[in-house]
Amino acid sequence: MIALPRRTLGLGLIAAPFVARAQAVTELRLGHVLSEQSSYHVAGTKLSELVEARTNGRVKIVVFANSALGGELRLIQSARTGAIDLMFNSQPSLENTIRDMGVLSLPWLFDSYEQANILMQGPMGQRLLGLLEPVGMIGLSWFNLFERSVLTNRPFTNLAEARGLKIRVIQSPGYVETYRAIGMQPTPTAYAELFLALQNGVVDAAELAPDQMIADRFVEVIRHYVLTKTHQLPSVLIASRSRFTGLPADVQAAIRESVPAAITEGLAYYNRFRAESFVEVRRRGINIIEPDLAPFKAAARPAYDAILANAPNGRALLAEIEAAKARA
Repeated sequence: MIALPRRTLGLGLIAAPFVARAQAVTELRLGHVLSEQSSYHVAGTKLSELVEARTNGRVKIVVFANSALGGELRLIQSARTGAIDLMFNSQPSLENTIRDMGVLSLPWLFDSYEQANILMQGPMGQRLLGLLEPVGMIGLSWFNLFERSVLTNRPFTNLAEARGLKIRVIQSPGYVETYRAIGMQPTPTAYAELFLALQNGVVDAAELAPDQMIADRFVEVIRHYVLTKTHQLPSVLIASRSRFTGLPADVQAAIRESVPAAITEGLAYYNRFRAESFVEVRRRGINIIEPDLAPFKAAARPAYDAILANAPNGRALLAEIEAAKARA
């Protein structure tokens, strides 16, 4: 046998623990469809930092932005099958899988953006997160809400002026039926094509949050923003049930314990961006219109029957939400 020099043996003994540690790192993937400048990415990055610290580097969450792991429907399928570990997603994308989620697409369901945030972060939100587990997902937390109003080149200040406008909305029954009831024409348009569709008059309007107007440059092609505040669109942080439950108990605990601080940081970022977006919208000379919403709400109310018909337990959930609003 050839004897190795003492120094070589020493290096081997020192290096071995580092090799073992590198092999022990668990890498989790978190996907979302927004940019690296979004609240999704801010919260996801913070979650990664906190989990890595709590597990002493044993677990690393890699955040993939810009639909790198697929669009929202693909992310849902991937989470259900265990192809990804975590994701941020919007509630309307969940409606095909969980029909009762459609209750959150009712128009003017909440009285304000602030009220919606309080309820979704409280017991009512937890109740709704419970709908995810039977279909292979775990709801870790609701995230920011996108208060959606109407940007347009054909301004309206009342219901009569709104009727007949071609509007691009999310292809969810709650959104489509709402604008039909108001008298507008919901027009299918891919989001990637919306900028040109507005610019060329293919559609007259779109329902979007103020931050989207800035982030995706719609302020360059529209002149009016009508504060209808029709929907408070919730987003949610989801884990794949099969992937999450397969993690060691201490890692599951580290993730759950890290979520509140990550969500808080992401919400603070989003609220700042939302406020700054309104400032920027005004600076760009966009005309902000604040109509009397009572006639719009009354016109949209018949859409509740059609929307709730798609949600098996929708009326019971609506009653729970109304009770929670009364307590808030």
